Amino acid sequence: MTRLHIDNLQVGYGNKRILNNISLTVEQGEMMALLGPSGCGKTTLLNALCGFLPIKQGDIFVGQRTISHLPAEKRNITMVFQSYALWPHMTVAQNIGYGLKVQKIKQKEIQTRVKALLDIVKLTGLEEEKVTALSGGQRQRVALARALAIRPDVLVLDEPLSNLDAKVRLAVRHEIKALQKQLGFTSLIVTHDQEEALVMADRVAILNQGNIEQVGTPEAIYHAPASAFVADFMGADNHLTWPIHPSMVGDSSVITISHTDVSQQRQCQIYFRSEDVSLSPRLTDDDKISGLMILGEVMHSAFLGHDYRISVRCGAHTFQANYQDNLPEATSVRLHVPAHALHIFDHPSEASNAPLSNAVSV
Repeated sequence: MTRLHIDNLQVGYGNKRILNNISLTVEQGEMMALLGPSGCGKTTLLNALCGFLPIKQGDIFVGQRTISHLPAEKRNITMVFQSYALWPHMTVAQNIGYGLKVQKIKQKEIQTRVKALLDIVKLTGLEEEKVTALSGGQRQRVALARALAIRPDVLVLDEPLSNLDAKVRLAVRHEIKALQKQLGFTSLIVTHDQEEALVMADRVAILNQGNIEQVGTPEAIYHAPASAFVADFMGADNHLTWPIHPSMVGDSSVITISHTDVSQQRQCQIYFRSEDVSLSPRLTDDDKISGLMILGEVMHSAFLGHDYRISVRCGAHTFQANYQDNLPEATSVRLHVPAHALHIFDHPSEASNAPLSNAVSV
C-alpha cells in the first residue's frame, strides 16, 4: 500500500459538474472517511479514482505514479462495493482467489494467499461454502478478503456496511478497522453514517455539493466544525440566528447570551448539540453563568433508553435537550449551554450592522 494524492480534481456528467477542484491526500496506511449527504459527490470521487469515470481536470497520484488517465485495470486500486458483488456460484475460497486467477498467478501462490486471508478475516473452515450460505457479515469479510488478495495500492470501500443490520454493523466496522491497522493498507471509505466515520477513520473529509468543507481528525471534525454545514451535519441539532427578532420569542420565553465571542460579531448562526445542554426546572435565572441561557416550556419527551430527549419551546424556536427524567408537557425549564460548546459562525447575509451587547435578552 502507498500514499494517495488527489490534486485539483474536477469530474462531471455532460455539462453538469459534480466535483469542484477536489484536493485530498491519504497517507500511506491511513483510513480516510468521505462523509456527506446524498448527492454530494462521495461515490463519484471513488468512481473517478478507480477509473470508472473520466476526469475533466486534475491529477491522481498513487505514490510517485500518475494514474489520472490509466484504465481501471492498470490503476491497482480495488473497490469493495455496497452490494459486495460476490459470485454466487463460487465458494468462499474461489471468490477470494478470483482476482489472482485473472492476474494469472500460479495456483500454489493463490492457495497460499487465500489461506492467509481466510485466517485474517476469521473465515477459516468456510472456504468450501458457497457465499449464498453465509451471513451478511461473513459475505462482507469475503468481499474484503477478495479485494486485499491482489495487494492493491489503495483500497476503497463504498458504503460497505449499509446492507448489514445494526448489531452486525457495529461488530464488522470494528473488525475492518482492526484489520486496517494490522495490515496497514491505505483506504478511502464512503459512508452516510457519522458515527461510523468517527469510529473507523483516522481522518474525515466532509463533502458538500462537490466541495470539501473540512478535513481533520474525528475529534477535530466533531468538536471544532469549520462551517455551519459541518456543525449541522455532525449532529449539532440545535440552531438559532443571532440577534433574535422579538417576534421569534413569546412573553414568557427568554434567550440570553453572555461572556462569549458573540458580543464581537454582528450577525451570526449558533449551533449546539442536545448532549451539551444542561436542563433544570425554571426556578431561578442566573445571568452570571457564561454561555447561552434559554427559558422555555416542555413540548414533549421521548424515551431513548438511557435518558429522555426533551423538546423545549421558546417562542418560535424548538430546542432539544437530553435529560435523565421524563417531564410533563408545559413544564417550565431552563436550558444552559456553556460557551465552549457553542459553535458560532458568521451569518452569510451580515444583515445587522449593530454590534451585539455582552448579554442580550429578547
